[in-house]
Amino acid sequence: MSDDPTHDLDNISLLDHGLKLRLLHDEVGDEIRLIVDKFLEILPIRLQTLRAYHAAGDTVNFTIEAHRLKGAAATLGAERMGALCAHLEARAKTGILPDPRQLQRLTEMAPRVAEAMNHIVRHFRV
Repeated sequence: MSDDPTHDLDNISLLDHGLKLRLLHDEVGDEIRLIVDKFLEILPIRLQTLRAYHAAGDTVNFTIEAHRLKGAAATLGAERMGALCAHLEARAKTGILPDPRQLQRLTEMAPRVAEAMNHIVRHFRV
C-alpha cells in the first residue's frame, strides 16, 4: 500500500470524456470556447498561487485557492484535477499543508487537462 493518499487518482479519468463540456455547450453554445480558454488562462496563475501559499505556510489561503481550482475543474469535467484539489483542500483544512510532490503532480497534470479540453471543444460545431 502506498504512503501517498492520492495514489488512487490514476483510477479517475483525466476528463469525464467531455460530458460536462458537452452539457455546458448545450447551455451556452459557442461561449464554451471562451469559458475553457479562461479556465486555461487562469490555471497557471492558480497553480502559482497555490505554490506561493504553500511556500509561505499559509494553510487558510491555500485551502481557499485549492477549493476554487477544485470547483472550476469539476465544473468543466476535469475529474482527476478536481479530485486532487479536493485532497489538497482537505489536507490544508486540517492545518497541515500537503506534500509538495502533490502540487507538482497537479502542475504536471495541467497541460494534459488543457490538451484534452481543447480536443473536445475543437470538435463542437461552431
